[in-house]
Amino acid sequence: MRLKTGIVLVLVVIFFVSVTATCKKTGESESAKGTTPIEDLIKAGKGPIEVGSMFRGISPIAPTFTLTLKNISDRPVKTVSGTVLYFDENDKLIPESKTELNYGELTEIMPGDAIKLSTMTENEKAVKGKWIIKQVIYMKTNPVDKTYGDLPYKWTNPNYEAELKAAEIK
Repeated sequence: MRLKTGIVLVLVVIFFVSVTATCKKTGESESAKGTTPIEDLIKAGKGPIEVGSMFRGISPIAPTFTLTLKNISDRPVKTVSGTVLYFDENDKLIPESKTELNYGELTEIMPGDAIKLSTMTENEKAVKGKWIIKQVIYMKTNPVDKTYGDLPYKWTNPNYEAELKAAEIK
């Protein structure tokens, strides 16, 4: 009986140590390798997320595209929203395939991390795609009291309309 109690106690201690380490990592002010402080990105008119190229895959249901999102900021990212434009083999915009795309998961995209996403379109002519980011929700240390944890902040792309028009004209 003592052995079982000891093992349970050790597991509980390991769990709390790992949770504490994770919480400290989220609240760190030191930038992760390859990231830029969020304030510097915002001042430069840039967002915390970098979108990779969209590649068409093979799917029996509908054209499926894969892309990579990379968090280039020093803060965790919760959600990303924007507009996806699809193009045909002649690089011409397919207007009826323009759609809104949102990413939001239970786990944040941590500073310096990248994730792969997949999205589908009903238009069989689509061979290329581009995601124009409109808004990003990121987590930042509570300015009132750090013990209360991080708060969500919203970055809105100041160049969204111009980037959208430029991609549509392409």
